[in-house]
Amino acid sequence: MSILEKIQEKQPLILNLANFVTSQRVADAISFAGGSPLMTAEISESETLVEIADAVVVNIGTISEKDYPLFLTICQLANQKHKPLILDPVAVNVPFRANFVKRLMQEVKFDIIRGNSAEIAWFADKESLNKGIDALESNLEVEHARVAAQKTGAVIIQTGKVDVISNGFEELFVETDSPLFKINVGCGDMLSAIVGTFAAVSDDLFKAAYEATEFFGESGVKATEQVENLPGNFVNRLLDKIYQATQEVI
Repeated sequence: MSILEKIQEKQPLILNLANFVTSQRVADAISFAGGSPLMTAEISESETLVEIADAVVVNIGTISEKDYPLFLTICQLANQKHKPLILDPVAVNVPFRANFVKRLMQEVKFDIIRGNSAEIAWFADKESLNKGIDALESNLEVEHARVAAQKTGAVIIQTGKVDVISNGFEELFVETDSPLFKINVGCGDMLSAIVGTFAAVSDDLFKAAYEATEFFGESGVKATEQVENLPGNFVNRLLDKIYQATQEVI
């Protein structure tokens, strides 16, 4: 049984500490893929929600210092309850965010980290040739993904024109480029959510990371072909393609 088939059978619950800019898109991506999205911003319900969740996805896109206790508690509970923990380190090379993530990583272990080349370079203590939160353009920088995986102990997904998935020892690649991923804010957040959904039903997180990235990338390429490179309708068409893939499995 494929991972996508397992998702349709189990309908895993994915708990999200979401970026408020993209939370609706994240919820839709999980739901259209066959999972069940759940968001929280309340620390008092952390233990209950992590207990019932099948995976936890945390996104630092719109964090503030007051969020740190919530993030720490949710992440620690995910580790304690052996729930896959996925990090989307939005703009982690900005000092406040870097400090936020460093403190988290002193206390918890992330199972999968999904970021662009500039963000992954930060985990490898390297300088990326690409800059900013939209560093998607060129330069595979495979070594950065490998070193980041070795330093963090996490499976690394480095997104770009060619996505690199590394466990620190081997790499897999997904060549499903679409220029509309970059233009549409939140596509990376959606991918992180899809990764969490795949990880929720798989014992092999490296395989789950690869298959989720391939699934999302292929859906994006098909969507791009249908909207003829016009970005306004891209996300809706992307969600349609994600949903259609699940219906084909069913």
